[in-house]
Amino acid sequence: MNYVLIYPDELRAESLACYGHPLVKTPNIDRLAQEGVLFERNYTQHPVCGPSRACLATGWYPHVDARRSFYLLDSKVPNMFSLLKKSGFHLGHAGKDDMFDRASMPLIFDDLMPFRLSDANPNQRTPVKEIGLSTMLTAPIDPNILEQDQRFTNDVKGYLQRRRDDGRPFFLMLSLFNPHPPYTALEEYYNMYDPDDLPPLRGEGWLDGKPDLYHQIRRFRRTKENDPALYRKVQAVYLGMVSYVDNMVGQVIQSLQEHGLYKNTMIIFCSDHGDFAGEVGLVEKWPNAMDDMITRVPLIVRRPGCPEGLRVHTLTQSMDILPTICDYENVAIDYDQFGISLRPQIEGSPGDEQRAVYCEGGYDRREPHCFEPTCFVSGRRSAEGLMENQKNSVYYPKMLQQQEEPDSVCRTVMQCWQEWKITIRTNDDNELYNLQEDPLEQHNLFFDPRYEQIRNELVAKSFKWLINTSDVTPWERHW
Repeated sequence: MNYVLIYPDELRAESLACYGHPLVKTPNIDRLAQEGVLFERNYTQHPVCGPSRACLATGWYPHVDARRSFYLLDSKVPNMFSLLKKSGFHLGHAGKDDMFDRASMPLIFDDLMPFRLSDANPNQRTPVKEIGLSTMLTAPIDPNILEQDQRFTNDVKGYLQRRRDDGRPFFLMLSLFNPHPPYTALEEYYNMYDPDDLPPLRGEGWLDGKPDLYHQIRRFRRTKENDPALYRKVQAVYLGMVSYVDNMVGQVIQSLQEHGLYKNTMIIFCSDHGDFAGEVGLVEKWPNAMDDMITRVPLIVRRPGCPEGLRVHTLTQSMDILPTICDYENVAIDYDQFGISLRPQIEGSPGDEQRAVYCEGGYDRREPHCFEPTCFVSGRRSAEGLMENQKNSVYYPKMLQQQEEPDSVCRTVMQCWQEWKITIRTNDDNELYNLQEDPLEQHNLFFDPRYEQIRNELVAKSFKWLINTSDVTPWERHW
């Protein structure tokens, strides 16, 4: 069997039609769900790109080895891509490569179609007007340039053509940039959705009982100075970017069919984390925000010969993807990791009702090298000079907040178990929600004495999880 993993950046589950969005059009992603299995409650392990992708590759939680915002893996770190390669798979990668460092990517992947910052569309790097600093909303993309995700998808088409007559099985990962902000798209997608047609966004009342970090994000991005209609436009453009991702998915499906590969290729669709997308005047993500907008991401698996149209309601994590592939291919995972094969669910069995899943993020004050913008350079350089160079960046408000209000990005652990979700922070208010009764997380129950028993039970479970996953030890002795 061949494998294609399509991995857009910053795509939250709730913004897909097959996950219930009433307006967005995603027919190709919906098709994968109709021909395979959709995991309703899938969670990322970290709300930031690099650590999330590191967890995908290794099966390790962030606290084991990958908490830095711009942490990139070395090829010597145990990972399941290398195991697939050793077992005979040809490995290809196209697009954004925030996973292994630049020296390691060509060692891991046989056919590397690289991403370079210079490939980004010009207006995805610089706001067209001052307001863009606040909302990250920029002008439509120039139709005369080759949009970067289209270039990546073209690379994939070439890869599939090269692989069609080769008897060697392949694993291909397409890491799309969309719908990562700044919020922009080609004109067709930029204005695809009328902001007035959107379902209601989460309003300011959602902030009641929430930790201070959300208020700080709004303060540094000057949310109250902007017309609320601007944030509806942010989400409308975000949904257009999601539909653009769907277009890329359709092109990959078509290419697989044209080259006779669709019937023997398992397609997995997932994302590294979600996005606020204008809700409550919030944009992008935040390193220790654990809302479902950020942490609940799609996971759809289409495997030929398996039941179609399944929906799994039990909890899963994105780090389960590679153990699932290894299970199907009888590839032994020869090191400690924490992902779980989803093969039984793909083949129609129910999932584990007792499973808890976890996400973590944030940094301590003792870790200045982890805060933006210092995380993007080596060593413990002062942020002062780096900040000066970022004043015109759409990321400047986020960087400034991390430097001036470091407790708003404190270390955080989130756990989901059955209908419950708890978030524990080191320097800010904690959170507790009953997701069955309150799916939008509007009523924080952490400090309600009526929920003391379940709160204490979940805290104890999180503590035991941290102990059980605190490190990994080598399986082989080297004398």
